Amino acid sequence: MLEPREQREFDDMTARLRDTDPAFSRRVSRLPLRQRRRWLTSAILLWSIVPICLIYGGWTGALEATLVIAYGAWLLHKRRRAIDQPSWPSSTDRRPAAET
Repeated sequence: MLEPREQREFDDMTARLRDTDPAFSRRVSRLPLRQRRRWLTSAILLWSIVPICLIYGGWTGALEATLVIAYGAWLLHKRRRAIDQPSWPSSTDRRPAAET
């Protein structure tokens, strides 16, 4: 956790960086998008394995299918949670800090 003075300095630096280098800001903002896309692709691939596990795996396949379904659901939950969180704080998100 940063001290209030350091937090203000950090917020000022990120605001200046966002203003002076918009290309960098766009690249940083796109990073979580790629990760969310990867999580969705992984979940779909995992769920496509479920029928094969159930048909050829017997009781072990049923256990594997259950684990695969649970992990795919967790990836989608993680993806949804990442969508709700901003990837780059805006300059209006500054918290008021007490003067030292």
